[in-house]
Amino acid sequence: MNKLKYLLSAFVLLCFASCKDDPWEDVADSGWNHERSIIDVKFEGQAGTPTITETDSETGVIELQLASDMVADMSKVRVETLTLSYKATANVASGGTIDFTKGDPQIVVTSPNGESRTYTLEMTEFTETLTGTYTISNLWVYGGTGAAYNCTKLYKPADKSWCWNGEGRGPAAEMDNYLVFTLGEILADGNTTGTCMNWAGEDAKNWDCVFAGASNPDTGKPVDLTQFYRQIPKGESTWLRNYSDGTITFTDADGHKTSCTLVPKGTYQMPNVPPIPLTLESEAFKFNLKGTEDWNNTYNDYGVFARNPVTYYIEIVKQPAGFEVPEASKTIEEPVDPEPEPEPDPEETSLAGTYSVGRLTVYGGSADPAFVNPVDKSWVWDDSIGKESDNILVMTATGTDAAGRETGECEYLPGEDGGYWNYILKADYNKEGTGALDLTKYYGLLPHGKSAYVYDAEAGTVVFTSGIVSITAKLLREGDYTYGSSTLSVPGIAFDFALPGQTTQGAYPWTDYDRFAVGPRNYVMLFNKQAEAGE
Repeated sequence: MNKLKYLLSAFVLLCFASCKDDPWEDVADSGWNHERSIIDVKFEGQAGTPTITETDSETGVIELQLASDMVADMSKVRVETLTLSYKATANVASGGTIDFTKGDPQIVVTSPNGESRTYTLEMTEFTETLTGTYTISNLWVYGGTGAAYNCTKLYKPADKSWCWNGEGRGPAAEMDNYLVFTLGEILADGNTTGTCMNWAGEDAKNWDCVFAGASNPDTGKPVDLTQFYRQIPKGESTWLRNYSDGTITFTDADGHKTSCTLVPKGTYQMPNVPPIPLTLESEAFKFNLKGTEDWNNTYNDYGVFARNPVTYYIEIVKQPAGFEVPEASKTIEEPVDPEPEPEPDPEETSLAGTYSVGRLTVYGGSADPAFVNPVDKSWVWDDSIGKESDNILVMTATGTDAAGRETGECEYLPGEDGGYWNYILKADYNKEGTGALDLTKYYGLLPHGKSAYVYDAEAGTVVFTSGIVSITAKLLREGDYTYGSSTLSVPGIAFDFALPGQTTQGAYPWTDYDRFAVGPRNYVMLFNKQAEAGE
């Protein structure tokens, strides 16, 4: 009887089991999966990342930007990538195309269980305004030292033709160039990149950026200023436009980069006191430069262009759509072989020779000392300040002393004006109010007329003796010398007389009185050697 009961129970359980659904059936046939979403999509010519919105279970919207000039046919825009939810399918796949010439292009996504969602593509046109062809209408340089003292300038380099190479490679050579910007790619972050072709124009020349030696008061030698003014590379380069910081970066074939901003036409105030207005008739590339303040060259072209250029503007004019660069202007400048540097002569050890005064300068100030030329502050001095500038120095070697040092005679002669500077600071500039000051003790150190000298080449010093008075100067030969935060360039030779000026801040810091009378540190007389007869 019990055996029969067990058989009946087993039969009932088996019947119940045969009536229940297989728990893995939905997993096996994906019946659980209702997902039908677009995770990501990228089209050719797409700018930035699209915005994907699921409106409801059956519809969605994709907002995107396309650059039509990067797409050959807007009726066949290629889908570069399409990422869908798990096991979903779509009516287009990666590598397929979408027709954007018709209204409301769509992508339909279907889940594994057959449900669908239709995404409408809302496309707006992306335009890279930089692309196109430009001519150069103007070049501008703002620079110099002493903006707070009305010392900085705004110049067109081409208006200062004497400052540049005279072989047709001055700034004017840039004015027939054409700049052609082509869009290459829109990056994932929305920034753009492409190529820039800088055609050299009909003259097949570019500005070589060489400052003429004749306009260089420091050394009298040409100076290559490529680091300042070759901002748009010659020939072909690449560009990157960063929309977050507003910069355009050029990269040349050697990987060198330069950056600028594109500023619209208008009037801009250069930060001089008073401000200097710059009026741009068209947009311009603005490059911020990193020069070096030079108080020795405050009022000349060299100080603006070569020592402390601050801002460089390339003013450009965009040509109409479809403009073609004339074939005669599609030139690339041939490299110019530099002239070989002359073999340097062995350094002369003798001081013998005839010299003219090149410049007189004072490194002074009880606070923040800097170089200032007394002649550039002529209003501070008696009218004799200019008399020193044409003086002549004759050094005649006569032999050597027991220590092997050169000995000789020195004659410091007045020039055509027949006089010397009398070193008198006017009473109006004496902040102590004690009248005019005789500063001969600082600036009349090189004996007038005849004296004897001893030159110690090893120590680099010259001792001048007149009567019973001797004064020692440091000899500076051609080169650059650092004084605190200032640099002094010596083209010939110079005598540096150390002065006992005050080195703690005086009562009248940053004034001419403080600089010349209270805190002078060094008085440097620069001379240029004259060519001997027959040279």
